[in-house]
Amino acid sequence: MVMSFRNACYHILAPASEAHEYKKLSKIFDVFLIALIIVNVVAMMLETVPGIPAIWQYELHIIEVVSVLIFTVEYFLRLYGSASAPKRLNHERTTTWQKRWSYLKSPMALVDLMAILPFYLSVFVAFDLRILRIFRVVRILKIGRYSRSMQTLVTVLRNESHSLIAALSVLLLFTIIAATCIYYIEHAAQPDVFSSIPASLWWALVTLTTVGYGDAVPITALGKIFGGLITIMGICFYALPAGILSSSYTSQMQLKRDRFKETVRSVLDDGKLSEHDLHHLEHVRALLDLDEEEAKLIVRLLQHHHKRLDD
Repeated sequence: MVMSFRNACYHILAPASEAHEYKKLSKIFDVFLIALIIVNVVAMMLETVPGIPAIWQYELHIIEVVSVLIFTVEYFLRLYGSASAPKRLNHERTTTWQKRWSYLKSPMALVDLMAILPFYLSVFVAFDLRILRIFRVVRILKIGRYSRSMQTLVTVLRNESHSLIAALSVLLLFTIIAATCIYYIEHAAQPDVFSSIPASLWWALVTLTTVGYGDAVPITALGKIFGGLITIMGICFYALPAGILSSSYTSQMQLKRDRFKETVRSVLDDGKLSEHDLHHLEHVRALLDLDEEEAKLIVRLLQHHHKRLDD
């Protein structure tokens, strides 16, 4: 009985695309939780509109309390149900508590905890309510559990972490160099604007990113020349992280297409696509987050290719 309830908790609370049992209940819960998160975000934004908190204060407070209670129950049920998670390779002897500890350390578990912890801190200890409101926006990250695109982006960031750190290190180095140079060039002419190297970092950052807010600009001839040079360098160097991310994201999507093609080829071995095969392909397509029309095109092309080989 206990094992059955724990297993139900795990599969119902898991995204419907990953649940092997209780798929309908899992899908219903997914829709309910996403709707609750959206309601929370909308309520948080409405609280900042002048006049609305005074009129709807009670209703907004009820939404907050009920949401926190639901998120709290969800968090502890996820923790309890995580013991039914399938064992990973090379972890055959993983115990129940090791699985729960693994869940507690996961990024989504930390997001779940941060979504409810500030509320309880504000109730039991003296806590700045402004911090509570800031942390409420963390709840929107809970949608990441149900977004394949977000999961792909996280995978890209994880795979390219070393390249991104190297690129960001170069950008930090050039930002400090630019701030140091502009300080010595412009300090005499604008002691209030470029009062120190740390203060000059703001100018270096907005110039290298080519944003240029205009609140701090060089006025000397040498400063303008240097500012133009830094702007050109910023176009080159600040494009590095974007290029790394876009290239890796494209590679991840191509990898998903290749995996889907391999699945289609495997089910086309007998030359026919049964209802079971089509259902399996649709399940794989949803897991890989491929566009439905693109997936159908891949299937038709491979079917055509398979028929030509048979002929």
